[in-house]
Amino acid sequence: MMSGRTAACLSAALATVLATAVGSASLAAAQDTQTTASTALYIRNDSDGTTVVTPRLSLGAPVNDTTRVDVVYTVDVWTSASVDIRTSASKRVEGGQTKPVTEQRDEIDASLSHVMGDLTLSGSYRYSVEYDYVSHGGTVGGAYNLLDNNVTLAASARAYFDTVGRAGDPTFQKEAKTLGANFSYTQVMDPNTVAQFIYEFGLNTGFLSSPYRYVRFAADGDQSITTCVSPVTMCPPEENPDSRMRHAVAVQGRRALGETLSAGGSYRLYLDDWGMLSHTVSVEGTWVPAERWMLSAGYRFYVQNDASHYQPSYPTVNSPVYFTRDKELTSLMSHRLHAEAARSWSIDNDGGELKAILLLAPAYYSYSNFPLLDSITAIEATLAFEVRL
Repeated sequence: MMSGRTAACLSAALATVLATAVGSASLAAAQDTQTTASTALYIRNDSDGTTVVTPRLSLGAPVNDTTRVDVVYTVDVWTSASVDIRTSASKRVEGGQTKPVTEQRDEIDASLSHVMGDLTLSGSYRYSVEYDYVSHGGTVGGAYNLLDNNVTLAASARAYFDTVGRAGDPTFQKEAKTLGANFSYTQVMDPNTVAQFIYEFGLNTGFLSSPYRYVRFAADGDQSITTCVSPVTMCPPEENPDSRMRHAVAVQGRRALGETLSAGGSYRLYLDDWGMLSHTVSVEGTWVPAERWMLSAGYRFYVQNDASHYQPSYPTVNSPVYFTRDKELTSLMSHRLHAEAARSWSIDNDGGELKAILLLAPAYYSYSNFPLLDSITAIEATLAFEVRL
C-alpha cells in the first residue's frame, strides 16, 4: 500500500492521465464531491514582440453524489508586433512597418459529468469569441474502470465549428470545422507505477489559412522584403489546403521513487497529410519535501519538419497552388524547462483546502528554414489559487 506522500506524488499525475485520455478534466474529477473555485493568471512574453495575458476563473460543484458541473471562463489578451502575426483584427502598418496590435478572446466552457458505477460519462460545450472569430462546439466522452480500478479505458469525441472574419471587410466570412477523437488505455502497473497509451485523431476542414497573412512572390524567389501586408499582385493572401487529417500516438508513465519522490516521462509522435511529422519527449520529477508542499521540475523537447507546401521563398514562375508564410508550418525545434511549486493549507475541519501554485517556464524555439526569423526565446509564468470546500 502507498504511503500518504507516495500517493501525493502520483495523484496529480493520475488526474492528468485521465484528463488527457478523454479530453475533459471533468472525467478525472467526476467523483469529486467537493465544491471548488479557482483562479489562474498566465503570462507569456517572447523575443518576437508578443505578450499574452490570460486570466482564468473556474467554478465546480457536485449536483449529487454522482453528478458534477464545472464552468470555466477564460480571457486571452495578446499584444504583438511579430513578423508573423497569425490573426489581427486591428493590424496597423505605418511607414512600411507593422506596429503592435492587441486582441482579446473570451471563452466559456461548461461541462457535466456523471458516474454510474465503474462508468463515467461526460459532456461539455465551449463558446469562444473574438472581434473577427467565433467558435463553438463540444465534446462527449466516457471512461470505464476495470480490474478494481487498475485499468481504465477511455474515449472521447469532439466537434467545433468556426466562423472566420477579417477586420475592415464585412463581406469576408469563412467557415471551418474541427472533428476529433481520443482513445486511451491506462494501466496501474503496480502500487507505485502508472502507464498510459493514447491515440488521437483530428480532421480540420474549411478555411485553414489566416486572412491577415500574405506571401510575397518574386521572380527570383527573393523574400528579403518583409512588408508584405496587403493583397497586391505580388503579395496574395496565403493559401493552405482546405482539409487536414491528423494522427498522433503517445505513451506516458509515472513511478513513485520512495515516499517523497516520483518521476515521469512521455513520448508523442504526430503526423498529418500536410507532410508534417513531429516528435515530443518530456521528463519530469516531483518532490514532496513536507506535508502540503510539492515541488516539480521538467524538460520538454520538440522537433518538426516543414509542411509539404511550405517554401522559404516562392517564385512567380510555376507558382504552387498552396503557399504559406506561417512559421508554425516550418522546420522547428524547441526546448522548454519548467519549475513548479505548490502549497496547500487547511481552512476548516471538514476537508476544506486552499492551494497555491506558481510555475515558471523558459523556452527556446529555433527555425532553420524561415527567412524572417531564426529563433525566439520566451518565458511563461502561471500563478493559480484553488479553494475546495
